[in-house]
Amino acid sequence: MKIKIIIMSIIVMFGCVPPATDSPSADTDVYANLEDCEPCPLLLNFASSNYQNRDWRGAINNYDQLLKCNCGKVDPENTFKYMAYSYQQLGLYDSAAYIFKQGLKYTPEDIDLLKMAGENSGRLENYDDQIYYFDKILSFEENNLEILEMLSNVYRDREMYEEQVSILNIWLKYEPTSRNANAEKKAAFAALGKDESDVDRERWESETSNIQYGLDYIRSLQDAGNIEKIVEVCKELLVYEKYNTTVLRNLGDAYLNLYKEDEALDTYNTLAKVDPTNYDVAIDISKILTNKEKYPEALDWADKAVSVSGKNGKSIYQRAEVYFAVAESCSGDPLTFWDKVVYEVSWEDYKSASNKGYSQAKSRRDFVGENFITTPADWFMRPDGEKEVVPQGECYSWINKSIKRKK
Repeated sequence: MKIKIIIMSIIVMFGCVPPATDSPSADTDVYANLEDCEPCPLLLNFASSNYQNRDWRGAINNYDQLLKCNCGKVDPENTFKYMAYSYQQLGLYDSAAYIFKQGLKYTPEDIDLLKMAGENSGRLENYDDQIYYFDKILSFEENNLEILEMLSNVYRDREMYEEQVSILNIWLKYEPTSRNANAEKKAAFAALGKDESDVDRERWESETSNIQYGLDYIRSLQDAGNIEKIVEVCKELLVYEKYNTTVLRNLGDAYLNLYKEDEALDTYNTLAKVDPTNYDVAIDISKILTNKEKYPEALDWADKAVSVSGKNGKSIYQRAEVYFAVAESCSGDPLTFWDKVVYEVSWEDYKSASNKGYSQAKSRRDFVGENFITTPADWFMRPDGEKEVVPQGECYSWINKSIKRKK
């Protein structure tokens, strides 16, 4: 009696009786006499209980009974999904594939079912079906990033790079900042024999005011060694953000790599005004001015670098390089006393830079110390009361750093 009451309650609750034989059904053999079937809601309840208890075989049997009783449309969103999943748990992926196909006849736009069907096809290495299911999802939800990535991976693994690029373009349309999509597109371009920098170029050209896209493109151009193009891109970016320090730095470096020292110097000077605490820029300016034999200006910038950096080894080394270049430019053969004095000024800075851990300074320190600095014999000819000197002579008169007498 209790069982009959439960059955009647379920029937009333769902308002359902076994559907007529002309209702849509899966390609499952349907009982000729549906009157022998239990009510659809009860069959569904049995199958659901098996599923929730992880009784996969029991769930399959009851879902199968549900379909044979032509009850497929009672809860198609879950029936085919759960039945197929139960098959998967038993490792029966072929059977799951069949159920997915039947379920999609009821709910052809069910995204979850399509996704599960696609993943199942991948397990079976049935890639044509997998592509079909994922592509079907995108026909309903083109901006489904998860499916876009999954389909991209399928095309990549099948070496279908042209198709992968098409999917990646859609992905980047909806998620333009995705580094993963961008990296995948570069790899696909490389596999197709195309220039990888074109990936970043296309993205930047679609939004030339986007500084980050421009910087990504610049990095690709650096990898490709296309320095002239870097200059073009930097100039375009500076139209939108005139004092962007990263863009200015890249522009200055590009000019320097093209041996355009004047343009590099102008750019670095602008950068130094925008970012006066950047001692690396001051060092680069000092290097350029040293190459141009503008030694007093080069020394000023080296001193700025030393001050801003907190007297670090790299900055002190650059100041030593200025003094060394001056002495090398002005000295003759044999060296005069004042030539040696200036070399010794540079040697003092090389020593200091080396002591602060700047490894490049050590070899310079040893070389200058062994060959160019003053000796006690040089000082023997100087006045007895002269304990300390600053460089003298037309070439060195602007240098105000002194060295002490050697005994």
